[in-house]
Amino acid sequence: MKSIILACLILSSVFASPPEEFDRDKYEIGEQVFDNKCSSCHVKSMDIQVLMSNFIEHDNKVLNLLAPTGNEISFRLKSQIGSKDDIEFQIDEVTDFVKDYLINPDKAKTVCLEGVVKHFDTMPSMEGKVTEQEMEDVTFFLYFLEGWNGINKYYEKDEF
Repeated sequence: MKSIILACLILSSVFASPPEEFDRDKYEIGEQVFDNKCSSCHVKSMDIQVLMSNFIEHDNKVLNLLAPTGNEISFRLKSQIGSKDDIEFQIDEVTDFVKDYLINPDKAKTVCLEGVVKHFDTMPSMEGKVTEQEMEDVTFFLYFLEGWNGINKYYEKDEF
């Protein structure tokens, strides 16, 4: 019995801790970029059940969102681009995708659900509005926004 409890404690600490690729300072810089350059259209985070109800049952008429939320983008980027087996490489792949999408937005390239993006116009190009470094920082923030333990949850600063 003690072995089982010890194994559970070890596993819970592994899954509750951020991976070694997580850099709190870079995350916070990316969050500032998001707040300053993205939040006029993208809400940072919302409960996924509330979002799905808004889109599926209410045709976006309850929340009237202008664009996908940050946590939805985070989840979709990680689930559709690259492999979670190598987080460092996946972050690079996600960064390449986001940089391309920000400069050359096209709904055909979106990672978000069709039933969600149908409610939005194609975002304007961010060319000349964000620097390469800002794109990298906001991608890092978005990558980790949804969390790292498979739970679709926004992580407050004091939870890191």
